[in-house]
Amino acid sequence: MPRDTKTIRQRFLLWHNRLHFQFSVRRGGWFFEVVLHESLKPFVKATKLVLTFVGLFSAFITFQSLFVSFLFALAIYVVSTIFEKVVFSYSSLYVHALPDFTIDPEKWLGAFFGHAETPERDVEIPMVGWIISEPEYARKVHGLLLSWSYGNLRDEQKNICASAIVDGDDYVFFCYPSLDRKTAEAFYEKAEQERKKTSLTDVHHRMSAMLVFGKRCRITPTSYFPTFRKRYREGVPYIFRLALPRSDGQTEPIPGLKDFVLFDLKIKDRKDLTRKDIEFDHFRIRE
Repeated sequence: MPRDTKTIRQRFLLWHNRLHFQFSVRRGGWFFEVVLHESLKPFVKATKLVLTFVGLFSAFITFQSLFVSFLFALAIYVVSTIFEKVVFSYSSLYVHALPDFTIDPEKWLGAFFGHAETPERDVEIPMVGWIISEPEYARKVHGLLLSWSYGNLRDEQKNICASAIVDGDDYVFFCYPSLDRKTAEAFYEKAEQERKKTSLTDVHHRMSAMLVFGKRCRITPTSYFPTFRKRYREGVPYIFRLALPRSDGQTEPIPGLKDFVLFDLKIKDRKDLTRKDIEFDHFRIRE
């Protein structure tokens, strides 16, 4: 896609998202409700006041026919009803733990997939990992992941999300904190309780600021990824390791860095993503 066309598309998407954030319509009983951001409250109040005065002064206006008079009254009624159905929205922003170091994508060389065996070789455990060029940088990334999982190497609460999204002959590996982490939920619930003290109808937009790791990797003829995908079943826990590259093309563990056990791994084709997937917008913005 030409750069100018891509820029126009990105600006349109940004404008569309802003409009949707400011204005939306939803069903409300037998009628519908208009949801406006609370920043538009002064405009709505002023419009309601104007409509009230127009309705009052219309009694002193003489129309050419009863039909015109009826249409005018109907228009005032419809517009007034719409504004009476206005519900305001508000937003709160939760910031997930962000890195205290400089992100350097060049030091993340790629990803690997495989299966580890128990010492008795009777059980195979799925393994996913990142190949990092420098052990010190890997330790910093490891520390950030630990902050997402509240210090737990065994992340049964699925605070860390990972995905491999297949896009043609590539896959893009994503990793990011879960939107449903307990501190985020507590933050949103507190905001909602505070708002209920003044309004029971306001709509809450939950917003998050987070770092999303993403790396595009080529599916080569010798890649184990297609086999891993066929064997893996969603929800099965897997070992997640940060490793260093070796000169023979293999990887080796980083001394002193323990593996994670994660419980959330999504493997999908790009075409199967929906708006509910965080990865959906990452692809769309970069088209």
